[in-house]
Amino acid sequence: MSFGRAAAVLICLSIACAVILAVVSRTPESIRRGEPREDATDPALGARFTDADVERHGRYRMPGYVAFALFTGLEIAMLIVFARGPFERVIARAESLPGGWFAAAAIGAVLVAVVGALLSLPLGYVRGFAMEHAWGLSTQDVGGWLGDRAKSLLVGSVTSVIAALAFFSVVRLTPRLWWVWGWIAFTSLTALIAFAWPVLIAPLFNTFTPIEDRALERRVRDLAAAAHVDIDKVLVADASRRTTAENAYVAGLGASRRMVLYDTLIAGGTEDETALVVAHELGHQTENHIVKNVAIASAGLLVGFALLAWLSGRSGFWAWAGASGISDVRAMPLLLLFVAIMGLLTLPLQSAVSRSFERRADEVAVELTEDPKTAVRVFRRLAFANLADLRPPRIAIWTLYSHPPIPDRIRSVLATEWISP
Repeated sequence: MSFGRAAAVLICLSIACAVILAVVSRTPESIRRGEPREDATDPALGARFTDADVERHGRYRMPGYVAFALFTGLEIAMLIVFARGPFERVIARAESLPGGWFAAAAIGAVLVAVVGALLSLPLGYVRGFAMEHAWGLSTQDVGGWLGDRAKSLLVGSVTSVIAALAFFSVVRLTPRLWWVWGWIAFTSLTALIAFAWPVLIAPLFNTFTPIEDRALERRVRDLAAAAHVDIDKVLVADASRRTTAENAYVAGLGASRRMVLYDTLIAGGTEDETALVVAHELGHQTENHIVKNVAIASAGLLVGFALLAWLSGRSGFWAWAGASGISDVRAMPLLLLFVAIMGLLTLPLQSAVSRSFERRADEVAVELTEDPKTAVRVFRRLAFANLADLRPPRIAIWTLYSHPPIPDRIRSVLATEWISP
């Protein structure tokens, strides 16, 4: 396939995906601008939501499911097009540069990252900017949104180059046991990213400042002490310059671990409500969920590298992309296609594990605060603040939901000994 034909195919697909999502996401302003009733966060309502709330939230979330399918399809289409000609010719030229295959691997990784970012831009604009503004969830202008995309591309390009150089170095330097060393190398990279993300990457997107509310800080530290979690820093992220959504998280490993609260979360609720969210995040720490996620990722990497080792002996598989074998940089589109397909196949398992972790964190939050009514109030508040799907399709829960649906989380609290429905 020629460069011109490949570019035309991919551009048409990119625009078509954006148009499809724009049509699917059309919603009357009367629904988009609807407001929850005054007692919407009353814990006495439990997991009951009005039909109007269910419809409104569903109208917002449904295009998100479509967007996921479109983004995935666009990525797979790009990799197939790359594999059928254009990428092979780019690598052939790159290998003539100083550095040979090393330079070619870096150039190929950047090319995939840049083209992927450009192709997803129209679709991302519809979902990540136009829709968010239409529903009143975004506080960001076009310049800020494009700036975030540029930063994401920078991070993605650097990460892709490191991964590509690590993979092809291992394959070429250890031809017999490359898959074992590859597994060790990528497990190490996964742990390194988990450690470095809050220190090196997150500050590119947000400004983090020490919490100013001393009473809330003491409350956070008291909860951390009760949970036997050592929190070095309690920081506030300036999320309000980008969104009205509320959130909090604990990130990092060891010395880089920190508790981060969105300023929207602090502004949107009472101290008790913020404390409940903090207790949930502490639950992840008491249960070592970050470490467990790294371990699970390592197990997945081992399976993936073992499958690649099996495929490495099948020359016909690589020849489809014009590559001589797995050590040939021309194999990169096929390798990434393998990663994408494996990710899709294991997505239900990943989501199920994540939901189990979130359920346990909810339990810890109620145990730490001994305040189930506030838990119900917080879940209801977050449902409305973030326009959570109140009646999501089962297949969406099965494949995409890293958290249990809000009604399920509320019912779990109501089912405990702390409170009766």
